[in-house]
Amino acid sequence: MRIGLIARAEIARGLAIQSKNFYDHLPVDSVLLVEMPKPDCDLGLDWYREDHTLRVPYNDFDHTLPEEAVRGWLDGLDVVFTVETPYDWRLPNWAREAGVKTVVQGNPEFYRKHLASHAHQANPDEWWWPTSWRPIRELPQGAIMPVPMDRVHRAVPPSETLELLHVVGKRAWMDRNGTDTLLTAMRAILRPVRLGLHALENDIMDLPRQRRVTYDVVTQPVVDRWSMYEGRSVLVLPRKYGGLCLPAPEAAASGLAVLMPDISPNHELASILTPIGGVRPTNLACGLADIARINPHTLAMQLSQITDEEWVRAQQQSWDTVPTWDEWAPRYMEE
Repeated sequence: MRIGLIARAEIARGLAIQSKNFYDHLPVDSVLLVEMPKPDCDLGLDWYREDHTLRVPYNDFDHTLPEEAVRGWLDGLDVVFTVETPYDWRLPNWAREAGVKTVVQGNPEFYRKHLASHAHQANPDEWWWPTSWRPIRELPQGAIMPVPMDRVHRAVPPSETLELLHVVGKRAWMDRNGTDTLLTAMRAILRPVRLGLHALENDIMDLPRQRRVTYDVVTQPVVDRWSMYEGRSVLVLPRKYGGLCLPAPEAAASGLAVLMPDISPNHELASILTPIGGVRPTNLACGLADIARINPHTLAMQLSQITDEEWVRAQQQSWDTVPTWDEWAPRYMEE
């Protein structure tokens, strides 16, 4: 079976990291490397073997790829895998004409093919979903295929000063990762914490001054993203919606406890859940979806009151339950 991978190479973007993980763990025969016109971080130019890689430019005006080059790349493949998008929704039909199957591991919040404006676009042969989250009833059925990790322990046990990590990433609609919520919660924290904040841009709101809180702020992408998890005990991610948050399984594979709101699909990603104050139906790209309401004071009290023993148990749960490539690579191949 000859597997083609549609990939990206930005070192700090989720789509690129997911495609690189796939490349590293499955027998990819050929890579179609999509080059964005204005990448917003450094590129992993050595991620993919040059002799197995075709670089193609992405046209961000009409959202297309060069047809002749892509059709040539498809020739001789059996199946093509891509994360979220093929970058040109004509590609699934080009693949069918070449006798090639296509698989998209989708992000439900960006699914729009049920809308009149996107109904003309082709579907892949299969949709895979990284979690069970189904924000809209129109979401196509598909296998639940988590994004696996390799375990390497980087966490520290909780101590007098609790080592917290929050990954801001690229800011998204409605404070998706809960950065503003978490920083507001820091005003009411009752135990000493050191909060590490990693962002792609310098757009973090003012850091609350609080004698119990110290901050480590990084506003540039790190070449080794695993270094974010070194020396931390807990990933705090008050994420309000979304199907996959890549830092959650990364943190779990690093041995951190993972704290997220009690809303789907976070029971699949977190080892401790934060109570929510209901939901707010909000229009996303896919349509009307439930967005978690998170009370910063509730979050602050939870972070203050969880005992070190409970944090240690949560760290072990993260480590024990994170999907790993040892288990999931054969399942990917079977699918």
